Amino acid sequence: MCCTDLHQLLMHTNWQENEYLSNSIVCHIRTCSHCNHGLVWLTEAIIAEDALNCEQCRLHFPDYYEATRPEYPMVEMPNNKMAQMAFHLSHCKSCHEEYTELVLLSELEERNEMVDL
Repeated sequence: MCCTDLHQLLMHTNWQENEYLSNSIVCHIRTCSHCNHGLVWLTEAIIAEDALNCEQCRLHFPDYYEATRPEYPMVEMPNNKMAQMAFHLSHCKSCHEEYTELVLLSELEERNEMVDL
């Protein structure tokens, strides 16, 4: 699902250099019911030069997961980093799938529903 509000924020070509726009993107992620776990899909029309490569993105998975927990964010991430993560995850299928698995496993663990092997 593509969030039109986030799409509009990311349509600004200078959002990565603009602290106000980065803050707006993060605020939206934290308050939107579609985006509040940091997982969104955006159309390729807005994918410009991505500041993160997949390796850099994956290194930030744990912090990004904790920072996007709406009820109890345990880690603070700079807004520009959170916006970059949301942007990369919005169009990189590989990272999106890996992050989705991390979210599912983490939520199982939080609910104490992990199966011991």
